[in-house]
Amino acid sequence: MPLSLFEFVQHATVKIKCTLGDGSTASGTGFYYQFSFADGSTETVIVTNKHVIEDSVSGEIVITAENNQGEPNLQDITNVKITDFKKRWVMHPDPNIDLCIMPIPALLNEYAKTGKKAAFAPFRANEMPDFNNLGIYKPTEDIYMVGYPNGLGDDVHNLPIIRSGITGTPFFIDHNGQPEFLVDCACFPGSSGSPVVIVNEASYSLHKQPLQAGNRMLLLGILYAGPQYDAQGEIKKYKVPTKKYVSTDIPMNLGYCISSKKLLDFLPILESLR
Repeated sequence: MPLSLFEFVQHATVKIKCTLGDGSTASGTGFYYQFSFADGSTETVIVTNKHVIEDSVSGEIVITAENNQGEPNLQDITNVKITDFKKRWVMHPDPNIDLCIMPIPALLNEYAKTGKKAAFAPFRANEMPDFNNLGIYKPTEDIYMVGYPNGLGDDVHNLPIIRSGITGTPFFIDHNGQPEFLVDCACFPGSSGSPVVIVNEASYSLHKQPLQAGNRMLLLGILYAGPQYDAQGEIKKYKVPTKKYVSTDIPMNLGYCISSKKLLDFLPILESLR
């Protein structure tokens, strides 16, 4: 049975649990993305922020099993443990872009030892905005951010928390010259790596155009940071942390999101690794 769009985004995300070098734990959010190559082949990866996994020595990825009808079995959840966790990730070639990917064949091979098939929904190129026709998008769009704020989610059924908001700046304009945009949405530790998406069912509107009939889902970007007031009253940008912490800084309920177009920079890297 095909997934609805909101079921899709539920099963596109993945909770990432990290054990750090000092023995403490942290968590973040990742999501599945499937790259397509010129020869028609594909490769699926998990996407998250570099800072989610940068201090990790081991990690866990939470996977839902597929039932006999090819649907997610919410009663069959497995934590797959991965050693040398940081080494599994491919870093974005630009050190200033807080993105990394992990090809999942090794993860799925480990999971296959359970005798089960993993259920997940990867974003693909057709869920990306049309970067060649950006005039169709409105300066402000309703968005959803999907992930695990403060590590929270439905751990029994491996389901994330879906939060709503709006784009604070046009997602198609590089904010302050950087390939990113802002969202007006509360961002908490654990939300790092959350996909930010537009999801419309039945109808949607385009910029200066009549109401459109049909469904739409667009992967706009990936949350990685947020502005906060510090104790001196200055506004600074902080990477969204991966664990709870005590701070005198005051969050502004805004988030910085890396444009999804930066995912395309990984394509030649994956080509070279084939």
